[in-house]
Amino acid sequence: MTAPNKISIVTELYGNRGLCWNTIDGFQSFILIQKQSNLVIGDRVICNELISDDCTIQKILDQDNSLKKMGSNGVTQNIANNVSNVVIVLSSQPKPNLFLLDKLILIAETNQCNVNIVINKSDLDHVSLKESLNYYLDLGYPISVVSAKENINKDSLLDILKNESSILLGQSGVGKSTLINWLLKEQTIKTNTLSEKNRRGRHTTTTTKVHIMGDHTFLFDTPGMENLYPDISNKHHIQNGFVEMLSTRNDCKYRDCLHVNEPQCSVKDSMLNSESSKRRHTHYVKILESIS
Repeated sequence: MTAPNKISIVTELYGNRGLCWNTIDGFQSFILIQKQSNLVIGDRVICNELISDDCTIQKILDQDNSLKKMGSNGVTQNIANNVSNVVIVLSSQPKPNLFLLDKLILIAETNQCNVNIVINKSDLDHVSLKESLNYYLDLGYPISVVSAKENINKDSLLDILKNESSILLGQSGVGKSTLINWLLKEQTIKTNTLSEKNRRGRHTTTTTKVHIMGDHTFLFDTPGMENLYPDISNKHHIQNGFVEMLSTRNDCKYRDCLHVNEPQCSVKDSMLNSESSKRRHTHYVKILESIS
């Protein structure tokens, strides 16, 4: 049996080459064989011994979960595996997209990830935004306020990331890249990059990578992830991303109810009693209608 500390995590992929890391060997570059072309950032692997400057991958271990996005051609693409912590970043500018927030929560919940909401740009007026998110706090989703620009509350964000495989998600302009640069600055980060030679591959280069912030703390850097896709085939499973439904659905009078417009549906009725829950229900219906 392979020792746990000899299991490597894939941190970068460039065509048929990549980079992986474990606590004993640090970073190793590897070359893929054809049947391993479905490897994804975050995969856990067991490597063979070095051949020249590269190793090969002996085995790809089963993943805990997979985050997917929808391509322009309507085909879903696996982007990152084995994420344990979803950090959803909002700011008062640009105006928060609360439908995207609810969709990202759904994706996190269906992948059994922790959910943390972070308000960036606390140097701007963020008080009203935080107040508008009190409903999410009541649902059990922690909310933190930080500012990369003003260097405010970095330690609280680092605590959120500690001992987790985290990914920062949110709409364009909220400062995800700025937050990552802020977190990496002046930290004892174990990092490495592939050489330009190794970046030459047979396939399209991905800009996604994993930063190693500690032996058990990994930060996924995934630009352009606004179009993440909830990989759900059973419409009833959408309710798993709306935890307020789960607490009342056993009281529903209908078997297999979708809680949309059924008369005297207790779940639907309970969500129509406040503006915040009513908005969440509207988003639920919108997602429901998008799942074929």
